[in-house]
Amino acid sequence: MQPDVKDLRSADRYILNEKLSGSFGSAPVTLIDLGEQGVQIEHAQPLRLATTGRLWFKRDEVSVSLHAFVVWSKLSKSPNDQGKYLYRSGLRVDEPNAHFLSAVQLLAQHGVIKKDDDSLNRKRRQLEAREQEKAGKPTMKFVPTEPDVSPDQVLLVQHARQRLKENFDESQKWYSRAYFALRDGSADPTRYPEDVLAVWEYLERSVPLPIIQRVFDQDK
Repeated sequence: MQPDVKDLRSADRYILNEKLSGSFGSAPVTLIDLGEQGVQIEHAQPLRLATTGRLWFKRDEVSVSLHAFVVWSKLSKSPNDQGKYLYRSGLRVDEPNAHFLSAVQLLAQHGVIKKDDDSLNRKRRQLEAREQEKAGKPTMKFVPTEPDVSPDQVLLVQHARQRLKENFDESQKWYSRAYFALRDGSADPTRYPEDVLAVWEYLERSVPLPIIQRVFDQDK
């Protein structure tokens, strides 16, 4: 029996059919995929979490320049064709931008990007692998430890919390996505308040839930 997989994204995700270069702040970047709420980029220079900068890219008459911030960033595990290890980072568009949405639609119409229709299949394969892993392991009691909180993570959580405080409907959307994502048994969705779950999902699950809860508690 295949796991039940729901696509709870509020917007489509697109992958590139051709190389699309640009910049984030002063760093040259290459776009990997994009959607109405953010982009994934590849770059040589490291970027700190919570860094805010101007994302810019251009393709013929389509030009985009807007503010975004770094939600996650990691170094590749293998080198590219030139033997270089590059970073991949996820950028969240800070504010709704009609011009950006129009640019995404134009890029799709011109064939520069295409809708990522395989996302549900990837989610299904991930769930199947997770279920097989659970079935093959003895049940163990998890004893939580006190997580360390980096200044970058604090900034990320505070930024996201403020953003969602000002947008109730958006906060509810991210909470719903988080709740259903946790129903696979990876964690108890009732253990954390709604606003903690909303921030966790908004940040693309890049910051662990216990750390988000700690930042919330410290800000009280």
